[in-house]
Amino acid sequence: MQNLPKALAIPKPRFHILGPGGIGSLFAYHFHRHKIPFTFFQRHAPPVPPLARHAKEIATTTGTDSVLREPKPTFPPSTLKYMNLTSLETISVEPQIIDGLDWEPLYPSIDKELFRNDPIYNEMSRAPIHHLLVTTKTYQTVEAISKIRHRLRPWTTIVLMQNGMGVREEICESMGWKDELERPNFVQGIISHGAQKTGDTVVHTGKGHVWLAPVIDPSAAPSPSTVAAGTGTSSDGDGDSADGDDDDDDNNTDNKTRTPRWNQSTLPTINKLLKVPAKGSNSLYPKLIPPVMMKLSIPYPTTSPAPFATRFSPSTPFSKFYTAPKTRQQLRDLRTKSLFETLAAFEELSEDMELRVLLPDHLLALQLSKVVVNSCVNPVATLLESTNGDLLEKEDAHQAVKNLIKESHHILSQSKECQVLDEQLKKEFLTVEALTETTEAILRATRQNRCSTLQDYLKGSTQCEIDYMNGYLVRMAERSGVDAPLNRMVTEKIKEKFAAPRNPTKAI
Repeated sequence: MQNLPKALAIPKPRFHILGPGGIGSLFAYHFHRHKIPFTFFQRHAPPVPPLARHAKEIATTTGTDSVLREPKPTFPPSTLKYMNLTSLETISVEPQIIDGLDWEPLYPSIDKELFRNDPIYNEMSRAPIHHLLVTTKTYQTVEAISKIRHRLRPWTTIVLMQNGMGVREEICESMGWKDELERPNFVQGIISHGAQKTGDTVVHTGKGHVWLAPVIDPSAAPSPSTVAAGTGTSSDGDGDSADGDDDDDDNNTDNKTRTPRWNQSTLPTINKLLKVPAKGSNSLYPKLIPPVMMKLSIPYPTTSPAPFATRFSPSTPFSKFYTAPKTRQQLRDLRTKSLFETLAAFEELSEDMELRVLLPDHLLALQLSKVVVNSCVNPVATLLESTNGDLLEKEDAHQAVKNLIKESHHILSQSKECQVLDEQLKKEFLTVEALTETTEAILRATRQNRCSTLQDYLKGSTQCEIDYMNGYLVRMAERSGVDAPLNRMVTEKIKEKFAAPRNPTKAI
């Protein structure tokens, strides 16, 4: 692992990948190259009962010869094939193959009765997940995570690598993660690589970049006045609380004015994991700094008070799934360990995938820019059923894109998300001129492509990600008391288009 001497290196973490499509498989290939263990989640039940696969082959007789019937292919696929088509120089005629893929069922899609007495499956179904990469479609995310909610912990780190914005907030609300005792770490990312998955083969169709950063939720952090009063955490390097006794036992009642342990912030000290480059430095990116070795070497708790047969409702308290650490400091250390392991593992992919870890506000600026670009390109191209290049060449389409850019910029300028950003970041990414330049550059570079929303429509899907693009901007405008007639209109039009009967001749 980077930034640690070999003698102190800890085992690489295992990533569970939720969404084994093109992007998820692309990351899996690069995890494999760097010997980072990973496990795919199997979304659908196998076509035949799993135990039937191991039944002996049935022989048929033709004359005097005995012929063995070909066994049915395994499900899910046991191999992943990678083909690089990003340029003429890097085309790989022979695909690179990863054998022996690790899969787990996406509980509870498989009939648990088949495994009721299987101790290995039972243990796997309860084993905590410490590092989760999510690459599903945004509208599939909440349902998918709900199926593994019992395996997540407050020290789990969830990496969201998806289009649009607002998914994290939706996850936390749907899962009932109202405070830090319930809420895992989150890392959000942006990816511009192109990848397509067909069967067991992932084709790398376009080389791009990956940017990611840990999420800091201002609502979970203590206010300056709280810290000054000695009831919250300070911003010092070790993350110690201002009153200096993080490790006090719950039963210590000597201080009658002590704030309850779980009401105090347990956010990892991001300012100590990501060091801002010094002024005049050639680097634009923060340096990932490991916490003290003690925090990296502590084991993750594995005990669970819940038996496998226990049934839970969506309102079941999250703490029923795990045994909580005794102190706030222990929880913070586990969260710091998990977050560092996640960021360090992704840093190993930096050269292969042009991946960079950013400061949270830098990534937020890029996310806001990207959501505006998607909100201006996807609905117009989908309603017109046009390629991206048409949005530059057709005057009416180009004007529609520019009108959406202007309205979206006005929404951003009044939003709380934009107000917390540095003026230089806003000038570089979020002015009308910068948004227009970025949008038109992408349209030129992808002139022959169809946007993702149009691809979903032509494939016959009845769902799309418009709620996390234009819909997100509409909700942002409502919070700020700003009108958003164009974004609201295209959101409704796209939903109507996806709900309408489809012309089968347009399916691809």
